[in-house]
Amino acid sequence: MKECPHCHEDSFGFRDLFALDYFHSQDCRACGKLVRNDGFRQFLTIPAIITALFLGFVILTLLPGSLEPFGLLLIIVLAMLPIILLAKPVKVDPKADLSPFTGDPSNDKVIRVRGWSEDELREILDDFTEADRSGSSPLEVEISKRAEDVYSLTFPQDFHPSRFSFLVNYLAYPSNFDLSEREVVVAGETTLNSDFEGIPQSLLGKKAIIYVPENDRDYDGVYLHTETDDNLAISFSEDVWRSVKNARLSSEVKTLLA
Repeated sequence: MKECPHCHEDSFGFRDLFALDYFHSQDCRACGKLVRNDGFRQFLTIPAIITALFLGFVILTLLPGSLEPFGLLLIIVLAMLPIILLAKPVKVDPKADLSPFTGDPSNDKVIRVRGWSEDELREILDDFTEADRSGSSPLEVEISKRAEDVYSLTFPQDFHPSRFSFLVNYLAYPSNFDLSEREVVVAGETTLNSDFEGIPQSLLGKKAIIYVPENDRDYDGVYLHTETDDNLAISFSEDVWRSVKNARLSSEVKTLLA
């Protein structure tokens, strides 16, 4: 069983997971809200099936003739397992459920970026705004150059904390940009307040940095590290902050914020 990203009930059994697809949504049995399969995990399904089939055929060649029917059954099971194991229900549009927010023009939110030119940054920001379906007010960003290849992004009319976190991740993994021959480092800084939903009350008023964790393999979330050495992480497919032990804070991020 896997849980629904909306109600967090274990409502998806193996049949539901087998049928789960990125391109077609389905209802959660518990809350009725729409989910689909995680796109990156679905992309991994095909190579996982090929690997499983190869392993099954190797096992089949090693079995005695009397056990070949069981070997064929094993191949079928191995081919189906990646579809079920890799499936992950995610919200159809996680950016669409933002809570009401009143901006603070005196906010201290800032994002620092290394690895993009100013023109590329503006193109990435335009793409982010175009893809945003949260219904929030248009994004207003001021870009200033701090060093040869380091820029600071500030938000004169403030910025919803959830969108702020999305943007940190999006600047690291923008659509339609080749990342293979460049190193991009992104980190946001802000003071935590009650607009950060799911943050423990004890952390409100604390300074924090938001960044992509070191050796990231999920590509769909960010980490948060406070001045009191508390560590949280969020996956945008689940949209819930959770406590983590390891900050996974890279030296590149530390240097960027120095």
